[in-house]
Amino acid sequence: MSDWSRLDRSHVLAAIAECDRLGAREFLSRYSFGRAKASAVWHHGQEYDSKALLGVALLHATGRPATKDDFSMGEAAVARLLSGLGFDVVVDEEALEAEDRAAASRALGAEAAASASPSRAAGGTVRAPAASRKKPAARKTVKKVARPNLVDQPAQLCPTCFMALPLTGVCDSCD
Repeated sequence: MSDWSRLDRSHVLAAIAECDRLGAREFLSRYSFGRAKASAVWHHGQEYDSKALLGVALLHATGRPATKDDFSMGEAAVARLLSGLGFDVVVDEEALEAEDRAAASRALGAEAAASASPSRAAGGTVRAPAASRKKPAARKTVKKVARPNLVDQPAQLCPTCFMALPLTGVCDSCD
């Protein structure tokens, strides 16, 4: 398991810059990440894969790349961590709930496997261990952030040079 407390905003920004430089597909391929199913980081009008950013940010922070075990905390925790660093995280709550159900199912399957060889009591009856009757842990939700719809908005043009203006509204060529 990794020490996520060593991460700060600058490490995630370095991962974003690397993703911009390589392109999303090459970035995911280079670091062997698949697409996150339930969350994405929205930064300066671009959408980034949350798990890949966090994994590469860990590489920048510690010099050690993230492994699959580093993400055993689930995508909701990834979203909370990135939100805590000041990033806008877009969350698909239905996908997070499905992930939680799958994790709970895997945990119940592990408990069932552990209790597959129950001991026989004096009367020959089989008893399940009390630990298999635990209540599932409470789920925490991450605030959903609305995405701006930039596709339907016409590009703003600079009145002097007629170049498309960036989101700041200030022309890079004229100022």
